[in-house]
Order: sequence, then C-alpha cells, then structure tokens
Amino acid sequence: MNIIISARNFTLTDAITEFAGKKFAKLKRFEHLIIDGNLILEKDKSISVVELTLHVKHSTITCKVNIQDIYQGIIDVVKKAERQLQKYEDKFKERKRIAAKTKRV
Repeated sequence: MNIIISARNFTLTDAITEFAGKKFAKLKRFEHLIIDGNLILEKDKSISVVELTLHVKHSTITCKVNIQDIYQGIIDVVKKAERQLQKYEDKFKERKRIAAKTKRV
C-alpha cells in the first residue's frame, strides 16, 4: 500500500505527514484490497479541504472533507474511507459467496 501525500497552497510539514501516516495505519486491515492512494491537502482562506483517493481492486474510492482544522480533516477522511472499504469488502465477499453457491447447484 503506497500513499502519496501532497499539499496545495501551503507547505507540508513533517508533523502533518507523520500524523497522516499514523492514521493510515488503521487502514492496514484492508491492505489486501488497496493498491495505492493519494492524499491531497488543500488550504484556502479559512477552510481546509482533505481529499483521499484509494485505488482498490476493480474500483476507486474517493473521500472528501471540508473542515477548518487539517488534522481533524485527516481523521474524518480516514473514517470515511474505512466505512467505504468495509462496505466494498462486504459486497465483494457476498458476490463470491453467491457465485460459490450457484456453482454447487
């Protein structure tokens, strides 16, 4: 799992990079699904936009958060990605289960 972190309209600090790395550790349990990802941090006047794009098997998952605090935005976007990955994994398992069930008949 390779995640590229980039910043727009501000300089990316080591603290933000380290914080994002710690939060992405939560996505390790979905590592078998994730091919790679992009985290884009954008800062406008008072609003920060945090966007995470994950390329998974057969699909792409995108999460976007508009919030004032970048750190809270990273937390929120990881939670969104975790929910979407869980839903994707459940659908994938269900399709495999149904396919196996139809083969037996």
